[in-house]
Amino acid sequence: MSKGKRLKGKTKRSGKGFIAEFSDRLTANFQKEIRNSELWDQMVAEFGEEKAKELLKDIKAEVKPGLGPDETGDSTKDIP
Repeated sequence: MSKGKRLKGKTKRSGKGFIAEFSDRLTANFQKEIRNSELWDQMVAEFGEEKAKELLKDIKAEVKPGLGPDETGDSTKDIP
Protein backbone atom coordinates (compact mmCIF):
# COMPACT_ATOMS: atom_id res chain seq x y z
CA MET A 1 0.00 0.00 0.00
CA SER A 2 1.38 3.39 -0.95
CA LYS A 3 1.89 6.20 1.54
CA GLY A 4 -0.87 8.25 -0.11
CA LYS A 5 -3.43 5.50 0.39
CA ARG A 6 -2.41 5.04 4.02
CA LEU A 7 -2.73 8.76 4.72
CA LYS A 8 -6.00 9.00 2.85
CA GLY A 9 -7.40 6.21 4.98
CA LYS A 10 -6.36 7.95 8.19
CA THR A 11 -8.06 11.23 7.30
CA LYS A 12 -11.24 9.42 6.29
CA ARG A 13 -11.34 7.52 9.57
CA SER A 14 -10.86 10.68 11.61
CA GLY A 15 -13.54 12.51 9.65
CA LYS A 16 -11.19 15.43 8.96
CA GLY A 17 -9.94 16.73 5.67
CA PHE A 18 -6.31 17.25 4.80
CA ILE A 19 -6.27 20.95 5.73
CA ALA A 20 -7.87 20.35 9.15
CA GLU A 21 -5.52 17.47 9.94
CA PHE A 22 -2.50 19.48 8.80
CA SER A 23 -3.61 22.45 10.90
CA ASP A 24 -4.02 20.25 14.00
CA ARG A 25 -0.59 18.71 13.59
CA LEU A 26 1.03 22.07 12.90
CA THR A 27 -0.64 23.51 16.01
CA ALA A 28 0.56 20.62 18.20
CA ASN A 29 4.10 20.94 16.85
CA PHE A 30 4.12 24.70 17.31
CA GLN A 31 2.86 24.42 20.90
CA LYS A 32 5.52 21.80 21.66
CA GLU A 33 8.25 24.03 20.24
CA ILE A 34 7.06 27.00 22.32
CA ARG A 35 7.01 24.86 25.46
CA ASN A 36 10.64 23.88 24.81
CA SER A 37 11.82 27.42 24.12
CA GLU A 38 12.96 30.40 26.18
CA LEU A 39 9.62 32.05 25.42
CA TRP A 40 7.89 29.47 27.64
CA ASP A 41 10.10 30.38 30.60
CA GLN A 42 9.27 34.05 30.04
CA MET A 43 5.55 33.31 29.85
CA VAL A 44 5.65 31.31 33.09
CA ALA A 45 7.64 34.03 34.84
CA GLU A 46 5.23 36.75 33.70
CA PHE A 47 1.86 34.99 33.98
CA GLY A 48 2.39 31.92 36.16
CA GLU A 49 2.28 28.32 34.96
CA GLU A 50 -1.51 27.91 34.86
CA LYS A 51 -2.13 31.08 32.84
CA ALA A 52 0.80 30.23 30.53
CA LYS A 53 -0.79 26.82 29.86
CA GLU A 54 -4.10 28.51 29.02
CA LEU A 55 -2.37 30.93 26.67
CA LEU A 56 -0.52 28.07 25.00
CA LYS A 57 -3.81 26.24 24.38
CA ASP A 58 -5.15 29.36 22.64
CA ILE A 59 -2.33 29.29 20.08
CA LYS A 60 -3.65 27.71 16.90
CA ALA A 61 -2.10 27.30 13.48
CA GLU A 62 -4.38 28.59 10.76
CA VAL A 63 -3.97 27.09 7.32
CA LYS A 64 -5.82 28.87 4.55
CA PRO A 65 -6.56 26.79 1.46
CA GLY A 66 -6.56 28.31 -1.98
CA LEU A 67 -3.15 29.94 -2.08
CA GLY A 68 -1.93 30.78 -5.54
CA PRO A 69 0.10 28.28 -7.53
CA ASP A 70 3.84 28.14 -7.14
CA GLU A 71 6.31 28.13 -10.02
CA THR A 72 5.38 24.53 -10.88
CA GLY A 73 1.72 25.44 -11.24
CA ASP A 74 0.68 23.43 -8.16
CA SER A 75 -2.01 24.99 -6.01
CA THR A 76 -3.75 24.07 -2.75
CA LYS A 77 -7.04 24.31 -4.70
CA ASP A 78 -6.16 20.86 -6.02
CA ILE A 79 -6.45 19.39 -2.51
CA PRO A 80 -9.98 18.13 -1.69
